[in-house]
Amino acid sequence: MKIQFLYSKAKEKNRLVNFYEEYQWFLDNDFPIFLPKFYAKIYERNKDKKRLFVAEITKEFDKIYCYDLYAGMTTKIEKEWRGKEKLLFKILEDLGLKIKSSYNCYISFYGPQGQFQYPNTLDLRTATNKDIKEANETITHELIHLLIYNEAKKLKLDYKETEKMVDSFFKMTTLKNIFPKYKIQKFDNFSSNDPLPSG
Repeated sequence: MKIQFLYSKAKEKNRLVNFYEEYQWFLDNDFPIFLPKFYAKIYERNKDKKRLFVAEITKEFDKIYCYDLYAGMTTKIEKEWRGKEKLLFKILEDLGLKIKSSYNCYISFYGPQGQFQYPNTLDLRTATNKDIKEANETITHELIHLLIYNEAKKLKLDYKETEKMVDSFFKMTTLKNIFPKYKIQKFDNFSSNDPLPSG
């Protein structure tokens, strides 16, 4: 088992707090992101007052957090992944990508569909049926980001260029047989070539 599936109230709360720095980027680029209903109002009220923002987000999140929901979703996602894990890692290794001994995948109900933090952490949103159905694809997508991170950085690729590189793995390798419905990302709505503020 190369991927360890985890969930954490503290981690989820920190994700919501950390979106404070990225939120405007998501809005400016019409980027699909799920956040609690209270998030936008708290953000607008506290755009220039991060301490107040953090305090309000923490208070509201504590009211809605449900341990059982995260535990159940983690079990479901892990079961689906385990059925394909060996095959997917073999494909990635056969492509010459250097695989680490382990990765952490945090189950989330907020944020973009997937994110990564180099060198070995993934965040997987499971807020919708589509998220859940595409979980293995999203995990693989974020893994590829981790595996090409140094190369993309060396080439000074921006966000769009990096995403296009990741997309190419799903269209030009045997991953296309496992994920035949993978959709190439479109960037029509993006107003900026700047990289996404965090991995």
